[in-house]
Parts: sequence; C-alpha cells; structure tokens
Amino acid sequence: MSIQKWGGIAAIIEAAVYIFGFVLFFGVLDSTGYDTPERYLVFLIENRDTFFVGYLIIGIVFSFALIVLVQSTYQRFKQVSPELMKFSAAVGYLWVGIVLASSLIFLTSLGAVAKFHQVNPEEALIINRGISIIVDALGGGIELVGAVWVFVISYVALKSRVYSPLLHYWGMLVGIAGVLSLFSGLSFLASNVFFEATTAIFGLGQIVWFLVLGIVMLKDQPHTPTSFA
Repeated sequence: MSIQKWGGIAAIIEAAVYIFGFVLFFGVLDSTGYDTPERYLVFLIENRDTFFVGYLIIGIVFSFALIVLVQSTYQRFKQVSPELMKFSAAVGYLWVGIVLASSLIFLTSLGAVAKFHQVNPEEALIINRGISIIVDALGGGIELVGAVWVFVISYVALKSRVYSPLLHYWGMLVGIAGVLSLFSGLSFLASNVFFEATTAIFGLGQIVWFLVLGIVMLKDQPHTPTSFA
C-alpha cells in the first residue's frame, strides 16, 4: 500500500483519537463534585488506570499516526513547494515530539503522584500542579505548533489545487484558531470568551479536517501538480 493510503488511514485515526479524547475526558471521566485541587487529585488517583489508557491513545497513538501523516503529506506536495513542505515537515515532527513528551511526562507522573499522596498529600498536590503546567504547555494549552502545520499544509494544497478548496479553507481557519490560542494568556484577553475557546475550536475543527483529509487521501490518485513560487 502506498504512503498516500497510509496517510489517509493515519488521518482518520487522528480524527478517531480526538473523538475518543472528547468522549473520555468530557463524558466518561466525570469529575463533578471534585471541585477543588485537592479533591481532583484524589479523583485522578482513583481513576489512574483510565487516565493512563486515555493518554496512551490520545498521546502515543496520536503521535505515531501523525508521523505517518507528516511523511505522506510531505511526499504528496514536495514537488509543488519544496521549501514550504520542508518547513511543514519540520513543524510536524516538532509537534510529534512535544505531544510525545507531554504524554510520557503525564504517564510517568501518575505512579509518582499516587505514591507521594500516600505519604504527603500536600506535597503530592504541589508536584501534580507543576506537572499539570508542563503537560498543558506541551500538550495542548497552546496549539501553535500543530496550528502552523495544519495551516501550511492547507495553504500548499489550496495553491496546488489538490483536493477540495473547502477542505483547505477549513484547514486554514482551524490553523488560525490554533495560532490565536497563543494569545489567550494575555491579561486583557484572559476573560475574552473567544480567546478562551480557541483551543476547543482548534480541536473540534481538526476532527472534521482530519476525517475529510483521510477520506480524500484514500481516494487520491496522485499526479504531478502545478508548482508555484
């Protein structure tokens, strides 16, 4: 099977992982009543195995599928815009690296935090808060890296007139939403509903983008597209 077909499968896996993550963390893992940091830490420890499996899928599976997708999109569009596609590949692999790093940090922390909590709950809470900041910074608090990758891929594909223009316009909008998540930490934007929601917009928008991209890549019959400057 060609790298393009594997890329299509990888894109659909990415969409499925996003859906799994939303269902797991906003549906199955109901933390209602655990409304303080201390109580939520207890909830995390009580559901340690569920969190572990969840991060295996949303972090590890996502990352390795993304490697395949980065490779396949690079191969598909490298003749169209070689320099931009080299840039996109570098950004895509960087995204893989930070998602893997955040996931492995979280997975490693579960056992350590649970052990510390048995001895000193206050110390465990401090450690968990520090880990949460690191994991959030790397794994989705700011979606800049993934957003740039999506935007560049969509831009190149749009210019090369490969696949549906609607898919690429959607990808560029999703990319812009992800880039805007960078500014949600500014004090005068912190309470702005739109900027607070940019991360969710990026995640939900990517489900559609990954799914449609996967379908069209599976149907794709590659030919040499027109290059552009």
